[in-house]
Amino acid sequence: MLNRRQFTKSLIATGTALAAGASSLNLATAQPKPGGRLRVAGHVQSAQDTLDPAKFVQSTDYARGHMLYNALTRIDGNGQAQPELAESFEANQDVTEWVFKLRKGVTFHDGKALDADDVIYSIMRHKDPKVASASKGLVDDLVEVAADGRDGVRVKLKSPNADIPVLLGTFGFMIVKKGTTDFSTAIGTGPFRLKEFTPGVRTVVTRNDNYFKPGKPYLDEIEYFGIADPVARLNALIAGDIDMMSDLRPNAIEEAKRASTVEVFSTPCPRFVQFAMMCDREPTNNLDFRLAVKNMLDREPIVQQVLNGYGVVANDHFVMPKSPVYNSSLPQRRVDLDKAKFHLKKAGMENASIELHVTDAVQNSIEMGLVLQRQAALAGLTINLKREPPDGYWANIWIKRPFHAVVWNPRPTESLMATLIWKSDAKWNDTQFKDPHLDQLIDAARGTIDPGKRKQTFWDIQSIIYEQGGNAIPAFVNYIDAHSSKVKGLTPVPTGNLGGFNFADSVWLES
Repeated sequence: MLNRRQFTKSLIATGTALAAGASSLNLATAQPKPGGRLRVAGHVQSAQDTLDPAKFVQSTDYARGHMLYNALTRIDGNGQAQPELAESFEANQDVTEWVFKLRKGVTFHDGKALDADDVIYSIMRHKDPKVASASKGLVDDLVEVAADGRDGVRVKLKSPNADIPVLLGTFGFMIVKKGTTDFSTAIGTGPFRLKEFTPGVRTVVTRNDNYFKPGKPYLDEIEYFGIADPVARLNALIAGDIDMMSDLRPNAIEEAKRASTVEVFSTPCPRFVQFAMMCDREPTNNLDFRLAVKNMLDREPIVQQVLNGYGVVANDHFVMPKSPVYNSSLPQRRVDLDKAKFHLKKAGMENASIELHVTDAVQNSIEMGLVLQRQAALAGLTINLKREPPDGYWANIWIKRPFHAVVWNPRPTESLMATLIWKSDAKWNDTQFKDPHLDQLIDAARGTIDPGKRKQTFWDIQSIIYEQGGNAIPAFVNYIDAHSSKVKGLTPVPTGNLGGFNFADSVWLES
């Protein structure tokens, strides 16, 4: 059997753990103080906000979910799975079965004790087509979830999957009570109870006095809401109207640093912005057009000027250069207008015009779009930027328009990322690029622990996406947030803003 320690070692050896860092680690140096009300402004607000973990798709959902629920595992600062509702986990030798031992003494907000039936229901509901889970593609390989003794849950798979403990710590797999279909009251095991929820407006939660972690949470209450305008968001923080904010824009970092009561919190991570070119419709279904766009991207100025240095140049795939499975054999793309012109001509799109949808909902996409627009004009392509309002962008534009901007929050492993975006049947395959060989490679990578084989598989995955995919990816973008100097206990987790959106039971206010 592979226990948790052996599993973690295997992930480190194969390069699946994420590296994290922050300009302000904000580690608590004094005894945490209980009490107080935290006001947090996110950068997204939507009428589609939900309390159902199976429907979580936006940062507002992720942050709210961590206030109200827990998962079996918790993702740490290295992108590894640590015990949460499960106190331990282990796999058989071929990682086709995993056993999770549940923590004793955990209760839901209404007093019901957590048991295996709740876990089974919470995981298996993702397979039900009627639920329309955003995470359905991640459980297609799951055969059975069943009780294992009094306090255990056994997960059986069709094929090997080394990512299961990490998968079950991600946003969609938070545990709810067996049989829950009405999520309006959000009965979970989390550090806070729901007091108020108005989609697209605000959420208010109050302390769960029966939380299973002794002494936590420290806060009495959290108010969470969205302020879509980045300038207004920072002004609210400087004025003291809020205590924390997500998505500080790179061009505002110096202004934030000048405020004596504000601290900047930056987390390097494999989050990326891409210009998605949908492969199932004209004109972006033309490979030569896609290659033309990739050769127009001026990546270094995007990192240095648009991101103010808070990012890393990307190469049209999702693996960061520091990852042990990064394909170093692929030539780093830079602006090559001759190649761009060649491919435009081959595509029959010389002097053509196309619309690119950008939005403040995709951080820095407007500025990146302007850089692309300038280079495209030099190559003979007119790109008309259409600035879309943040509210409704994901419902009305994403995976609907041929050429549009997308931002992808990282997942803890490259396998999870590939499964979510590049499998042919993935719900979030936003380019609709479909390749049976790529599907086979992604499936193989999930079950491969051998470092050499796993690396070669990921090299092949990157090659296909780089050469044929509909993703023009200029840069990996740090999470940059800001908070009042009174906020303590926030630590970087490279799966999301503000500590991987999982700050609720760890932060406290210094009086």
